[in-house]
This record gives sequence, C-alpha cells and structure tokens, in this order.
Amino acid sequence: MNIDLLIKMANEIGEFFAGVEVNDPQAAARDVANHLRRYWEPRMRAQMLKYYEERDGAGLSELAKSAVALLHAASQAPSATPGTAGASGAAGAPAKGAGT
Repeated sequence: MNIDLLIKMANEIGEFFAGVEVNDPQAAARDVANHLRRYWEPRMRAQMLKYYEERDGAGLSELAKSAVALLHAASQAPSATPGTAGASGAAGAPAKGAGT
C-alpha cells in the first residue's frame, strides 16, 4: 500500500482519538496504537513500522508518531510473540476468550 496513504490514515485516526482523549495524550496514543493493532492488516502495520524505522515517522502527527512508537517498542520487546497477551498486549484489555 502507498505509504503516503498509510500516513494520512494514521494521522486521521490520531485526530479522532485526540478529540476523545483531550486531556490525556498518552491514553490517546495507546488508543491509536490499539486501533492500528486491531484493525490494520499486518502488512500495513509492518510497512508503517519499517517507515518509522527508516524515516523516524516523518509526516506523522505527534500523536500518530507516538502511537507508532508504541507499536515499534512492542515489536522489539523480547516477549512479543503473536497470540500472547503479555507485556505486548493491549493495555488493560482482557485476553481473547477471557471471561468478563
């Protein structure tokens, strides 16, 4: 996918969550990161992470860049294995299949 389109989409998602979490930029960044983790295809996330590594997130809003930085940090964590809900899982979100 075109990286410019991914940047535009990430920035728009950031704008939405900035309005929801007006007084808490860290919560907004976590919300954006969780959205990208849940709804973006793995290839889209991988392309954004590669771009973030190569260009330091140029063109991303501060909020979107913070969210991608969270995803990048989670992808670099030693315990970041697919399907686990450990330290790399969504903060505060129950693991799939967990009773509520």
